[in-house]
Amino acid sequence: MTNIVDMTRVSEGDTSALDKTGIATTTAEEPTKIEAKELPEGTMMEITQPGTDKVYTFPALALAGGDFHQVIQASDGTISEEDIKRYHDIALDLLANKGRVHLGRGDIEQDWVKEIWEKVNPEGVEIIEHYLSGQSDSIHIDSWIGDEYTVIVYLTPGWTPDDGGSIEFWTPNMTDEMRAMSVNTPYGFSGSPEMNIVKSFWPKTGRVVVFDARIPNVSRAVEGDKFKVSLVFKARKRTESER
Repeated sequence: MTNIVDMTRVSEGDTSALDKTGIATTTAEEPTKIEAKELPEGTMMEITQPGTDKVYTFPALALAGGDFHQVIQASDGTISEEDIKRYHDIALDLLANKGRVHLGRGDIEQDWVKEIWEKVNPEGVEIIEHYLSGQSDSIHIDSWIGDEYTVIVYLTPGWTPDDGGSIEFWTPNMTDEMRAMSVNTPYGFSGSPEMNIVKSFWPKTGRVVVFDARIPNVSRAVEGDKFKVSLVFKARKRTESER
């Protein structure tokens, strides 16, 4: 089943394209909203770009979760300094100055990684994959699927703001495809085209950052000769039947 949403008609005030799609009619000041949980499994959504014939197709569940662009949390003090030092030493040996080392998919096999996950584990999620990272990158999104999250644990002792390596989170309107997926946010085709940073965090030792995997993000380069070590978990929200 495919539901077609003509955003040109919607932006002009004709909301008939939203009938029987699971997308709610809203005022001009609010983003269009989809309640994907009310749609049959396997439903696809076609979002048309206003003023063009360009169509973007997504599974309906890729649009789940409402306004995802501010689903970003950071916490400190979850892991003791003594444990951070121990975890860092293990991770550094595994990385050996590589940019990334994949640790596994699904269940965690390494005891030290299990310890960390038990300390930071967000409720109601399961691991897709996990890896060690010591690299910067360009602006990207981690997933085009709703209800998936990225959890980053920064493991380098003695890190300061002057050492750089901050992570930035941007508005989800970097490309037209992102804007099509962002129908539930203020940055879809009917919303703001202005690009900006939503939040930014420096990689403080032991800091845990959790965010919706659809948010554009970038890890900036390190200033100086320190080697930034982070443990990254990709996770998805469990369905009610899996809990």
